[in-house]
Amino acid sequence: MFSLQRMLGRDDEFCALLEGSAQQAVNSVGALKGILQSAFHQSSLDAFAAARRNDKQITAQIAELLVRALVTSLEREDIESLAEALYKIPKTVEKFAERYLLTIDHVRDFEFTRQLVLLEEGVRSVLEMVQAFRAGAGVAEITRLDARIQRLEREADQVSLEMVQRLYQPGFPTVRGIALKDLIELNEKAVDRCRDASTVIARVVIKRY
Repeated sequence: MFSLQRMLGRDDEFCALLEGSAQQAVNSVGALKGILQSAFHQSSLDAFAAARRNDKQITAQIAELLVRALVTSLEREDIESLAEALYKIPKTVEKFAERYLLTIDHVRDFEFTRQLVLLEEGVRSVLEMVQAFRAGAGVAEITRLDARIQRLEREADQVSLEMVQRLYQPGFPTVRGIALKDLIELNEKAVDRCRDASTVIARVVIKRY
């Protein structure tokens, strides 16, 4: 019984950290919304930096716990894969923010709302999926959430394609087009990162049952 309690306790420690990482992905997108809506508003930049800093700390804690943990029902490779997948979401969002601020004079008036809505729904769905995993949800629930994120990824691909097509219209400024194409593709990649995390969770749950 002691070993079982210890194993379950370790599992929950990992799940709590993974949930925290998923929450930082949500926070990073919230901070990105602030940047897009108010450009150089300092509070938005601070919130974004805090989300990234917190996620780095959580990732380091997961790595440290992996070294110390002797008893857990979760496979080390699964924990590492999921931690990495979650970490890449805010990392990709950070790249978007950096490029946006570097090219703001060329892209300030461009509308990213459609992509941002899908990204926001994606990170919230990932958080919900991690929480369901932590709560011991079965294959049916995890599969349902995974299907939602896969759908969002497909929608994001389509929206990205439509947006990029606009950049190839005759007379569209070259430098502006290059900057916007980079940003559109980074936004799409951030949703792809949500799909990657979802795929890892679904694989782990199916394997365990």
